Amino acid sequence: MRVLASLFASTHAQIDPATVVEIGKEIYQAIEDNQPVIDTTIDWAGAVPQGITDWTQLENWQGPAQSDSYYVEFKNGLGTKLTKFAWQFVWKYGGDMSGVGKYVTQAGIDVDTAYAYLSEHLDVEVKSLKPVNYGTSDAPVGGVDIQVSVSSHGLFEKTTKVCTMTVKGDGTSALGTCEQGSFGLSQPSNDLPAIDPSTVVEIGKEIYQAIEDNQPTLNTTIDWAG
Repeated sequence: MRVLASLFASTHAQIDPATVVEIGKEIYQAIEDNQPVIDTTIDWAGAVPQGITDWTQLENWQGPAQSDSYYVEFKNGLGTKLTKFAWQFVWKYGGDMSGVGKYVTQAGIDVDTAYAYLSEHLDVEVKSLKPVNYGTSDAPVGGVDIQVSVSSHGLFEKTTKVCTMTVKGDGTSALGTCEQGSFGLSQPSNDLPAIDPSTVVEIGKEIYQAIEDNQPTLNTTIDWAG
């Protein structure tokens, strides 16, 4: 294998199979204000040899592999479901270059469920980080962490839960820190200023232009005081 790796290095001097780098998107939105915005053709990450910029330069890809299903669900104090997001981690694996290494491409998520009650807002962000060689210099195994952040808010404060999985070029995976399951949303803040009916304050605009250089610029929808 050392002879093969040396031949590989001499033929592709700019490519280092033992050094794993990330390709694809480092961060993207999967759900934005309750709407699915993920595009799996471009929203993915990979862990490939240094010097490779296109995963199709590698051969013998397998998969996609798929993890178990995970979910984050937020409920109010009465137990009513407000938001829920369920997904699976997915990735292609086993790509090599001239028989050297096992790498990762198109690592990301498949959305199972995205639900939000009328008053709620669901947002999901996906990050890829820490491309690592989990093998050896002679037999590299690329891997990358995929991190899913699920956020929910409505009348209450925004609450976010995070789940991370490491996916590897040999088709295996390892679940990292993962906040999954059902959660109660944060309660409203008690730090709001007290209301004093006897004290009058101003709202709206303190100053604005009605006519500027002979032209009317007044906009009564925003140019007012109270």
